[in-house]
Amino acid sequence: MTAQATAAAPETARRPDGIPAILHLLACPICAGSLALEHDALRCSGCGARYGMDDGIALLAVRGAAGTWGAPQQAETSESYQAEYQTVERAAAYNHGYQRRIHKRFGTRHEWRLIQRHLDEVGRSKVILELPCGGGRLSPSFADRADFIVEADIAVGQIRYGRATSTLTVPRAWMTASAFHIPLRDASVDGTICIRLAHHLPTPAERERLFRELMRVSKRFVIVTFFDHYSLKNLTRRMRHPFDRKPPKMTMTTERVAELAREGGGRLVAAPPLNRIASGHRFALIVKDGAGG
Repeated sequence: MTAQATAAAPETARRPDGIPAILHLLACPICAGSLALEHDALRCSGCGARYGMDDGIALLAVRGAAGTWGAPQQAETSESYQAEYQTVERAAAYNHGYQRRIHKRFGTRHEWRLIQRHLDEVGRSKVILELPCGGGRLSPSFADRADFIVEADIAVGQIRYGRATSTLTVPRAWMTASAFHIPLRDASVDGTICIRLAHHLPTPAERERLFRELMRVSKRFVIVTFFDHYSLKNLTRRMRHPFDRKPPKMTMTTERVAELAREGGGRLVAAPPLNRIASGHRFALIVKDGAGG
């Protein structure tokens, strides 16, 4: 082998993927203890909890809401939403909707551009966590920006669907996970991408727990969406409420997002809207202190 070929080998060799490749990053979602791989399961060295493996997917999701982290349980919770898309059939129906409808395909492309614009600000990453990963709709937008991607979702059906239909070649690991109890060590990934989750969480306690967990596991940045309380979309929804009785949107203000960013050791750099007229979603880029951007 020539010297030139020897030098090129490390660049062309495929990195290992799957749960064994990120075992050193994982943490028990219950007690934060380290996890060891034992045959077809992961076992916590701290509390002894055992988590199954299903065809390479680590089953690490803790279902539930505020009561699971010791906060007062609210009347409204996201538990019914957590139960959605657990089957491949339900996940497929959801993802096919984004593929068939023209306006949803257009929206996905715009989401890709916003994610890529934010990633241009923070540079390349060694490891990115995508939570929720859904069926892989957004993963292609950043697959070339990381050496490794951790795909996580509370719905195993979404993960199975996404893994079966994906054509990406970037090394990845798959796991079920609750965004309230992310099974990763502190600052274990460069950044986390969390799209279209916060607006499904009905209480401030759940939304704020989400932001704190995202900030905890991310070393350099978080890209996260929220439904802007002062958006035109929400304003018109509130104006129509006396007539159509539709439930209110689950919103946040940009100011509150900035506060949560500061509490987590970061700063809100940008929060562009997906569409000022047709959507209330904002794509926030939070950069951890000392990480540039």
